[in-house]
Amino acid sequence: MITPSTLASLIQAVQKSDLKSGATLTKLLEVEVLKSLGDERFLLQIGDKQLTALSKQKLIPTEHYFAKFETDGQKQPTLSHLIKIPKLFKTLQLQRDPTLFLDPKELHKLLSSKEVLQNFKEHLLKELVTSPSKEHFSTYTPLLLSLYHNVLTLPLYFHDTFAFLQLKKRYNKEKKKSFLQFYAFFEHLGAISGIISNEMIKIHVGFEEIKEYLYLLEDQLGYGIDIEVKEMISPLFEPKTNNILDIHT
Repeated sequence: MITPSTLASLIQAVQKSDLKSGATLTKLLEVEVLKSLGDERFLLQIGDKQLTALSKQKLIPTEHYFAKFETDGQKQPTLSHLIKIPKLFKTLQLQRDPTLFLDPKELHKLLSSKEVLQNFKEHLLKELVTSPSKEHFSTYTPLLLSLYHNVLTLPLYFHDTFAFLQLKKRYNKEKKKSFLQFYAFFEHLGAISGIISNEMIKIHVGFEEIKEYLYLLEDQLGYGIDIEVKEMISPLFEPKTNNILDIHT
C-alpha cells in the first residue's frame, strides 16, 4: 500500500537527484518581472542585469518566474516555458536557514505519524511562540494559514537545496476512495504535482525532459509512477499576504 511516507521517499529521491543534470536538462533561468513595456515586451531582472525580452504569456510585475531564454540573431530575446515561482518559495529561499526546515528523517517521521496535521500544527505554534526574530515568525505564519485551509505545507531542506511540499486529502465520490493531492517546488526542477492513491502515484511536471529524468528514479522507489507533462502547475495554497489573520487555535 502506498502511504504518505511513500511520498517522502519520492521527494527525497527527487531532491537528492543531480542538481546540475536537472538544471542542464531544462536550461531554465530565474527572472523577475520589473514592468510591462507593452506589445508583449517586458523589462526583466536576471541576476545583476536588466534586459528587455518578449513573452506571449502575460507576466505580472514583481513576480518571479523560471523560463527558457532564447535569442536568435538580431531579434529581441524571447521567454518561453514560463513557470511562476510561488511567493512562499521565495520567502523560504530568502531565509536559507536549515534549522527552519525539515530534513529527510524529520519528513518521514512526520508523514508516518497518525496525527500528521495536529502534530505539525503543534510544532508551528511552538515555533511561533518562541520565535527569535521577525523573519523567523514571517516564515512560519504562512504555514499555519495553510493548515487553516486544510493544506499541509512543509518546508524542506535536502542536500544543500530548499523546497516545499504541500498535501491535501481528497475524496472521490464515484470510486468512494480517499486519495492525497500533492504539490512540490524544487530549486532545480521547478513545480511538480500529482495524486497518491493506494495503487500508484500520478505526477505532473512542466517539461518533457523532466518527465524522462524522473522515470529514471522509478527503480529506486519500488512502486509504479505515472508521469505526464502539464503546462500549468499551481500550489494547493498560496497566501495572498505574509501577515497572519486572526487564526483561532
